[in-house]
Amino acid sequence: MNYESLDLVKLRKDNEGKFGKEKRSHQIDSFVALSKTYNFPMEGYKGGLLVLPTGAGKTFTAVRWICENILSKNIKVLWLAQSSYLLDQACNTFLENVVSIPPSRDTLNVRVVSSDPAHSNSSDIETTDDVLIMTTQTAISKFNNVPEDINGEKVDSYFKRFINSCKDTQIFVVLDEAHHAPAYGCRNLLIDIKEMIPNLYLLGLTATPTYSDKKNSGWLFKIFDKGILYEAKTTKLIAENILALPVYIEKSTGRELEVDDKLYNRLVREHKDLPGEIVEKLAHDSARNDYIVNEYVSNKSKYGKTIIFADRWFQCEYLKSKLNEKGINCEAIYSQIDAKANTPEERNKRSTTENQKIMKEFREGKYEVLINVKMMTEGVDIPDVKTVFLTRQTTSAILMTQMIGRALRGEKSGGGKGKSEANIVLFLDNWKRIINWANPIGDGTSNTKPIVRGAYPKEYISISLIEQLSKQINSGVRFADSPYLTYIPTGWYQTEYTVSITDDEQEEMETYSEFVMVFDSNKNKFEIFIDKSLNNIPDKFADEKIEDEQILTWLDKEIEEYFDLTQDDIGGKLKNELVKISRHLAQNGEAPIYHSFDERNDYNLDEVAMQLMYKDAISKYTVLQNEFNKNGSLWKVFYRDYNRFKSAYDAVENRLVDIKINGPIKPEPPINEEIFTDSNREPTKVIKEQVLRRDGYKCVCCGREKGKGVTLEVDHILPFSMRGITSVENLQTLCKECNKRKGINEINFKDIFKSNLNQSKDIVYMDKAGRESPQCSLIRTINFFYHCKAVSDIKFHIRRSGKYYSEWVIELFEGNNIEWLMKHENELLSYVQNELGCPQVKNLSVISVG
Repeated sequence: MNYESLDLVKLRKDNEGKFGKEKRSHQIDSFVALSKTYNFPMEGYKGGLLVLPTGAGKTFTAVRWICENILSKNIKVLWLAQSSYLLDQACNTFLENVVSIPPSRDTLNVRVVSSDPAHSNSSDIETTDDVLIMTTQTAISKFNNVPEDINGEKVDSYFKRFINSCKDTQIFVVLDEAHHAPAYGCRNLLIDIKEMIPNLYLLGLTATPTYSDKKNSGWLFKIFDKGILYEAKTTKLIAENILALPVYIEKSTGRELEVDDKLYNRLVREHKDLPGEIVEKLAHDSARNDYIVNEYVSNKSKYGKTIIFADRWFQCEYLKSKLNEKGINCEAIYSQIDAKANTPEERNKRSTTENQKIMKEFREGKYEVLINVKMMTEGVDIPDVKTVFLTRQTTSAILMTQMIGRALRGEKSGGGKGKSEANIVLFLDNWKRIINWANPIGDGTSNTKPIVRGAYPKEYISISLIEQLSKQINSGVRFADSPYLTYIPTGWYQTEYTVSITDDEQEEMETYSEFVMVFDSNKNKFEIFIDKSLNNIPDKFADEKIEDEQILTWLDKEIEEYFDLTQDDIGGKLKNELVKISRHLAQNGEAPIYHSFDERNDYNLDEVAMQLMYKDAISKYTVLQNEFNKNGSLWKVFYRDYNRFKSAYDAVENRLVDIKINGPIKPEPPINEEIFTDSNREPTKVIKEQVLRRDGYKCVCCGREKGKGVTLEVDHILPFSMRGITSVENLQTLCKECNKRKGINEINFKDIFKSNLNQSKDIVYMDKAGRESPQCSLIRTINFFYHCKAVSDIKFHIRRSGKYYSEWVIELFEGNNIEWLMKHENELLSYVQNELGCPQVKNLSVISVG
């Protein structure tokens, strides 16, 4: 739903004699606490927390109280939540409870706003809206957005106009998942609204009002200055049979799935869920679906009334047919059939009316199993559901919580006679890299602690050591090139920061904890960087929606000042590690905690090799086996099996033997930059590796990464023919196509603008290189036009429902003249449509970013 104008008089008449959902004892106690705190007329600022665990009806409790006590007084309501799912849940709950609004008002206008195409756009907001339900991220963005009218005058956004209009009508603000309130963007939004509306009441809803970080905990109770108004304990509600005890059952599907770098970055760095093509693959897997069916059939008496969460309409139909074949009364509800269909009829197999009929029949007991695609997460209340099947893993903690919540009603909440437990069946695949999937919490509460993203410290050490061993083996020379402890970190920083997750399907905010490995070579430099940056970090880096690329642009100078990429960039990860630290510094205002790896010296293979290198093979084998299998030893964690450990030992011993015979390895002599002969025209392998590592192993012009069909080359910025020297500073990484186009010209694509460049000449439109994306070709064309890396990003969507599907936004780094490009707007659009094969693009806009 996006907007509903309700006739309350008619609704009351149609529902005469119906008393609505019965309130439980903890909800009645909540009403008393809320009414005691929020008195009327509103006076000053008051913020309080309502703490109810998942399944205890936080949304219903708040909405019903608001209907009876806030909307009845013609006070506006702003409801903020972290995801599209939670918006729909809140909206549905309002629609179900508006009849409880006293006869003091006759109409109610309800609007839902987010980036979801099913919801209203922020530009649709009217001052006549009575209940405005929107994502926190959209509210933050639109409150701070200051557009200009046709005359160049700055004007307020429609959302800010709505808030401003509440100075007279007053406003009651609800923040769902209130433990996110201390996040930079959220807390500033609430502070700004408070400054605009002196008489403001704020209610926070959460399952666990604790915070691991003292600074954030302090912010939480500054915002909610009245503290916890009422808290219902999970254990008490379970003991009273209001909630069911969740019993988690893990079932391995036996499916092994590869995780390439692109997928890993999506899940771990970009904080998104599985891409559509993998979800499709899992949904089509008939053997996997048969396993899910057999799990229910084999345990029918245990699982009872069950909701199965599937991903695609055809998966619903397959599961349904197989269950029916085995004598299970089963139905399925879904809406979207084919995202590429051309008409609503083609896209929708089931009408809303038919879905509602099936859901009603499931509620009444006609079916044992109901299969759905994301339709049972949104405020649907069927208390006697005993089991939920989660057919795949997800990175979305909110979605996980919503799905689990469908089964958590206990006997006294309508869960059915004798219902004290809820079965949560998790179908798990074997992913071949460590992914931090959303994990349920044993007592059914939401998790306010940061999710550890990426690997834990000792897993990082293992990954690093095995990567190093693999390089040695693949080189054909089983030879360690440095003392062993240079590969073992001295310790690690634990960063913590909140990010906004936004795509076509969801908006969420999630707090992550990540570990940054620190080594001998860079420990002191990290300390200096953190100390110097603590009070100088740009304030905008605290924004949960900021892109890593913007931070990386700022970091280029900082890295040059504080670090030496040839020594400090262990594993080529330094830039990404500094992004984590920068986000932490900006959001928390203090250094991340440093943990020392105290056992480090216990794992010095150099010392082991020094003792064993003169011994016979049998003696070595005995000692190394004992070392590897020693109780409490981390060697098994680091190398996982003895053969890897033995290979690492051999490489260390070979290095020490070579030093004994030939003396220490001499460093490569520096290049004489004054001699310009063909003999030093080609960079050495060492220098090439330094340049590639510095540039992140991708073309600094078009951004293509090394991979299938993409060849990276190290190119002179000032050509050798113009007396350019072969030094790291005068080299850059280009793909084969960009290097060929640059030719003998001097262009530095490490520069983001050219301060001394007069107006550029005509654009040279470049053909697509192989299977590269249209955006990559467009970036190459524009960057050559500006003679630098002018393009910061191109905003585009590949789905029709995406905001940037028919209108692409070209973001140029600040300093590049936008007008130069806009003079070629029509031919540039024609190039995108015809040459790059994107006829759906109807408009190109160009903006400048800092």
